[in-house]
Amino acid sequence: MPLTLKLQNVSYNMLVIGRNPIIEILETDPKSLTRVIIMKSNHPHKKLSEINKLCREAGVPVMYLDRKGFSNYFSSKTKEEGITQGVIAFMKDFQYKPLTELLQDLAPIQNPLLILLDEITDPHNLGAIIRSAAALGADGVIIPKHNSAEVNHTVIKASAGAVKHIPIVKVTNLANTIRFLKEHNFLIVGTDLKTDKIIFETDFKQSIALIIGSEGKGMRRTIRELCDITVRIPMTAQVESLNASVSTAIFLYEIFRQKNS
Repeated sequence: MPLTLKLQNVSYNMLVIGRNPIIEILETDPKSLTRVIIMKSNHPHKKLSEINKLCREAGVPVMYLDRKGFSNYFSSKTKEEGITQGVIAFMKDFQYKPLTELLQDLAPIQNPLLILLDEITDPHNLGAIIRSAAALGADGVIIPKHNSAEVNHTVIKASAGAVKHIPIVKVTNLANTIRFLKEHNFLIVGTDLKTDKIIFETDFKQSIALIIGSEGKGMRRTIRELCDITVRIPMTAQVESLNASVSTAIFLYEIFRQKNS
C-alpha cells in the first residue's frame, strides 16, 4: 500500500507533470522528489503502477486523490494536460550548477561542447533544447538569469526528464560568461541566418560554446560581437528560419557527427 499524506501537511515545491518525466526522475534522482500524487481511477494507466512501484522502492511518499481533489493542483492552462496524465510530482527547487564547477568537471573531456541560450523565453523550446543537448552529447547548457525561461514543470515535461542528464547553469551576465569561456579556450560559435559560413564548412572538433539566439530576434548585437565565428544552416529560399529548438538539434547533430566520424 502506498504511503498516504495528509493534504494539510503537504509543502509545495516545483511541480512535475507527466508520467514519463516522473518515471525518468524516479529512475535517475528519486531523492529530488518530495511526493507524488496519483488520481484515483478504475482503470489506471500501467505507467501509474510503475510509478507507484518506483516510489515505494525509493521511499517517495504517494498520495491518492479523486478527480476533484487532484484537479485543484492545476492552473487553467495546465488542468487538462495534468488530469489526462493522472499523476503529478513535487520536487525540490531545481539546482543549477555553478559555471566554475562545470568547467572543473569538463577538464578531462576532450573538446567539450556547451550550449549558450541568448534569451530563449519559451519553456517548451528550452525543454526541447535540453533534451536534444542531452541526446547529442553536449556537456552543459547555460542560460541567463534575466529574460529567459528557467527550469520549471513545463521545461521538465518538454525535456522528458532530460534536465537530470545534463548540467544546466544560470548566469547573471551572458556576455561576461562568453569572455570567461574565451579565457578557457572555447571557440565561441554564434548562429546567424545572415552569415556566409554554413555548418558543414565549420570544424567543430574543438572546444565549442555554441550560442542560440532568441526565437524572434536571434542573438543580441552585443552577443554577436563577442563571437569568434558565426554559422548558419543552409535552407531553401521558401523557408526563412526554423524554430530555435529545431535549429539547435540540427547544429548539435552536425557537431555530434563530426566528433564521431
